[in-house]
Amino acid sequence: MLSKYGILYSKYLEEYKPITYQELIMNGTINDFLELKNKEYNDLRNSIIMELKNKYKKPNTYSFIELANYNNFIYNKADELVIWTICPKIIKTYRE
Repeated sequence: MLSKYGILYSKYLEEYKPITYQELIMNGTINDFLELKNKEYNDLRNSIIMELKNKYKKPNTYSFIELANYNNFIYNKADELVIWTICPKIIKTYRE
């Protein structure tokens, strides 16, 4: 099953690479291709999260709000970087 990265990559192909998109549909390989891309981008996101956690250390506090803000920052930044990798032009679509 596709997560947001597979779906976004599908939209990217459909909008910016329509010939490739149609070829994958005609060959019947679109789902397999999108699942591979989905896994690739999820792996990329996980590695970016690890890098961000190393760069921005977790606050030394028990405050739920501060920890939630830290986690939101890390995960949102990772999502944005992965989406930027897929295609900078679809950032607007993701933010809506």
